[in-house]
Amino acid sequence: MRSPHALWAAVPVLAFLGTPFLPFVNGPHLWFGLPSVLCWCLIWTVGTTAALALVDRGTRSTVGYEDEEAAA
Repeated sequence: MRSPHALWAAVPVLAFLGTPFLPFVNGPHLWFGLPSVLCWCLIWTVGTTAALALVDRGTRSTVGYEDEEAAA
C-alpha cells in the first residue's frame, strides 16, 4: 500500500506542469526583478525539496529505518 505522504511529492510536479497554463506566471511580469516564470520555478524547486523531505520523514517513521541505523 502506498503511503499517503507520497501525495506531497505530487504537489510540486503539478505546479511545474501547470506553469504554462497559469496566466499570473506565464506573462511579461517581473517578480523581485526577475521573470515570473524563473521565480516560480525557483520557488517550486525549494518546494520540491521540502516535499521530498516530508515524504522521507513520513516513510522513515512508518517503516522504522531508525532501528536499522541504530543496529548498524
